[in-house]
Amino acid sequence: MPEQGNPETARRRKVIGIWFWSLVLLSVATWVLIPRLPTQGVCYFRDIWFLKALWHQNITIYDQFINLRPSNSQQCVFFATRSMLSLYFGTFACAIVIYSPKGKPPAPKAWIRIALITVFLIGQQIFFDGFGDGSRGYSYRAYDSINSLIFKSTIRMFLFYFFLTFWLLVALGWRRNRVRGDESESREALPQGSDNATKPPFTHPLTSGPPTP
Repeated sequence: MPEQGNPETARRRKVIGIWFWSLVLLSVATWVLIPRLPTQGVCYFRDIWFLKALWHQNITIYDQFINLRPSNSQQCVFFATRSMLSLYFGTFACAIVIYSPKGKPPAPKAWIRIALITVFLIGQQIFFDGFGDGSRGYSYRAYDSINSLIFKSTIRMFLFYFFLTFWLLVALGWRRNRVRGDESESREALPQGSDNATKPPFTHPLTSGPPTP
């Protein structure tokens, strides 16, 4: 059956669409509402390691950001919004992996290039990304507003979770194809290796004739 006419494929895409738009609305609401929430509650995302680590760059950029001397409220809004947006991105990535229509994995020739991009992206985010007054517009800058810093963080989250989702889908596709290959080999080996292929046909002792000399 063609993929476009497959009702299961259509259902999966509909579910992914529902997840996408729901998380978009949640992201916008979170960005707008967190600055208006009580600071004490919002600061949990700065002071509790697990909540702060929902976005890995909160850990690597923490000292730099604190040394910029933003207000207590700005610090908490910065970490809380990034952590919540990262949680939404991660949730959507899981929804894509679970409900993505089953298809062929990408060609292996493309894996090397994408693997290099992935390693460079994650390595750059963890070890080299941070505040600087360079000319690059996507760099974090000391004079950026909190909303500008969060927007630049969102670009990084998109790239990070895009490549994470890609590799999860590749791993699942590889696993699925391997299981199918093992099942096909088992079915092909059964007629040749089965004992039933060498046994004579069964005859009942009461209906069988006398043995031939």
